[in-house]
Amino acid sequence: MPMNRRDFLRRTALATGASLLGPAVFGQQLARAAGENDRYFIFCYFEGGWDLLLGLDPRDPVDFPDDAVRETGIQPAYGLLPGQYSRRPIDAGPFRLGPCVGELARMADRFSVVRGIDMSTLTHEVGRRYFITGQRPSGLTARGSSVATLATAGIGADRPVPHLTHLVEAYNADQPPYAGALPVAAVDHLQYILQENLGIPTDIPANVRGALGAYWSRAPDCLPGAGAGIGDLADIYRDNRDRARAVVVEELHRSFQFNTAESAAVRQRYGFGQGQQETPYGRAALAAQALKTGLSRVVSVALSTGLDTHDNTWAGQHSVNLQAGFDALARLITDLAESEAPGGGSFLDKTTIVAFSEFGRTPRLNERNGRDHHLANCALIAGGGIRGGRVIGGSTDIGMGPETIDLATGLPDPAGDALKPEHVLATALASGNVDTAPLRVGPLPALLDFDFQGG
Repeated sequence: MPMNRRDFLRRTALATGASLLGPAVFGQQLARAAGENDRYFIFCYFEGGWDLLLGLDPRDPVDFPDDAVRETGIQPAYGLLPGQYSRRPIDAGPFRLGPCVGELARMADRFSVVRGIDMSTLTHEVGRRYFITGQRPSGLTARGSSVATLATAGIGADRPVPHLTHLVEAYNADQPPYAGALPVAAVDHLQYILQENLGIPTDIPANVRGALGAYWSRAPDCLPGAGAGIGDLADIYRDNRDRARAVVVEELHRSFQFNTAESAAVRQRYGFGQGQQETPYGRAALAAQALKTGLSRVVSVALSTGLDTHDNTWAGQHSVNLQAGFDALARLITDLAESEAPGGGSFLDKTTIVAFSEFGRTPRLNERNGRDHHLANCALIAGGGIRGGRVIGGSTDIGMGPETIDLATGLPDPAGDALKPEHVLATALASGNVDTAPLRVGPLPALLDFDFQGG
């Protein structure tokens, strides 16, 4: 059983002594107290349905020319992209990637690609919620808890904000309250949430503040075992209060003030200027800072938006937005790989990263020179416990439909099974030693950097 927040603070004396520690030291003490659960997760959402030909499942126009579209149903159309993009797939070493993967092409040994995922839907809400929870929605209604919520519950309540989300839906159907997400509507908002006064100047006179303090010092506390202090609701209240106290005394908000001079190194690493934090690069920085400062263990963030391009904006808009998301992801991976984690090793060694979208886009252009929704999908998975430089699954050379695979090997198999989002998500949970039972499928062994023995 994971230690609850109250017991954790009591045992480590962080409730009274945290103000003497900086954020990095605070994070190290939290990690030491967590023991073997020294794990992190980042779920990166690409909103709108990404083009697989431009990214994770390319085709060479030499083999799939425009004049053969009637036979293949596949039209790379790389020649319509802005001039900075390659007209051929990019050789990334262990596999090929599309022309819009940007900086990811230089680090293919650090991640693996899952191709030919069968989404069984063309609806944004259904596909998105399916990949968030690992369960097919009932109509448009999500079923079960977010996999990020499951991950949070599996590694415990040893962070002030165990589960943070930005522009990604989160659900908690049956997990402990602490595993529920704190949603942040904008990158800039987090700094205010973490301040005692929400960043709002106060004109309350000192004598009034003193009177209020004296009043509250006499108010009865919800102590365990007495009156209102008995029961699960009181435990939740005390747990949330302790978290809020830990955040305030640590002044963690300073690490999320991305416009200050102190954050210049973060802006430079991720490539955004002052006032430009609400971009893929600022969102990636938010995710990294949440882990590195000891604020959170699990973060869900939308790295790329504006991908639902059904007309001729596909060539100039989808390509640019997709590359921005992939570049931000590459910088996030690099940052974690170069940052030492509490207890030794890099943050990337202890973090599982999953990049996903609700579905792919049609391999053939429509009459408006755009792409519509497509049943097949891909995902990217990286980090601790995950083997890099691999491709699992695949799509057909006629219409890019999902191929069935041998789930044990990850290789195409006509007599095999369809790859589903829950297989990817179970693999992510297993890599962090989190129970996969709620997903009702096992992980993909070929992607795990160890022999999986449970869940």
